Amino acid sequence: MSPRGRGIDFEHRFKTSRWAEDLVIRALGQDLGFLTVRIGLSEIQANNLIPGSAQPYKVPDLLTFRLHALTEEERLLLQRTDLSHESHASYGSQGEFEFVIRKALAALEVKFSPYKASEMTQRHWQPRSETQWEQRPLRRAKPPTAPNIWVKEKDLSKLVAWENQFQVPVLIVHLFDQEGFAIALRKIREFNDRLTAHSSQSVKIQMTTGIFKKDQAYERVDAQGARETKTVFMVAPAAAVKAGNVSDVEVSAQLGLSASKKYVAHPLFKGGRLTVSQEFIDLLAGLRR
Repeated sequence: MSPRGRGIDFEHRFKTSRWAEDLVIRALGQDLGFLTVRIGLSEIQANNLIPGSAQPYKVPDLLTFRLHALTEEERLLLQRTDLSHESHASYGSQGEFEFVIRKALAALEVKFSPYKASEMTQRHWQPRSETQWEQRPLRRAKPPTAPNIWVKEKDLSKLVAWENQFQVPVLIVHLFDQEGFAIALRKIREFNDRLTAHSSQSVKIQMTTGIFKKDQAYERVDAQGARETKTVFMVAPAAAVKAGNVSDVEVSAQLGLSASKKYVAHPLFKGGRLTVSQEFIDLLAGLRR
């Protein structure tokens, strides 16, 4: 039996994530010489079951291609096909979409958090230099209150499994109201490997890199008293690449009814535009030559 989804809170966050994905798809378009399409989970089933959760890997949300690397036939096929409904077997050597994995520049895992990024109290926090650390070592690693990139540990291992299997580099792109940030998945993986190998220096490693690993409690708004604790990675803006600026966003609220018949409110984002930075374009362009 498939595991159940998370209810109304999952549905609300899913809709917001789709909005953020659409911003990235439009931003990384033909004006910049790219084509970006959806490949990951793209719908919530009426019976509230999450398909594919037993897979050994997590399929990223989007794939980005260089337009000049695609034939006209391939471009048209991508534009009229929802890859999220295609079996990964179709990407094999004999499949109709054999070129998809071979020609993809990068896979993007897109996240969104409802914060006004530039107004967060520690938006311009900087990691400590080696000299600063030696002068004043700390006893614990505290992430800044900033528009940090968040990645759950369980998602990291599954995204790494997908990256290893398909040999397409994965980027994590986290958008906020006002701006967004990105980091290559391999950088978080390398950080975690280093943290594991040098656990006695974990505080120093986190404070000098600007990447943190911690246990985070999550409340379940659709189930009274339910609470989950998950291990997450947090990447401060100073340790990431600025993906770009977000503008012209309309914010309202949407109301839903949970399984326990509790009314649940959630911010709803509409419109908006992501203007990507040159730094982000350079990051993309250098991933797969």
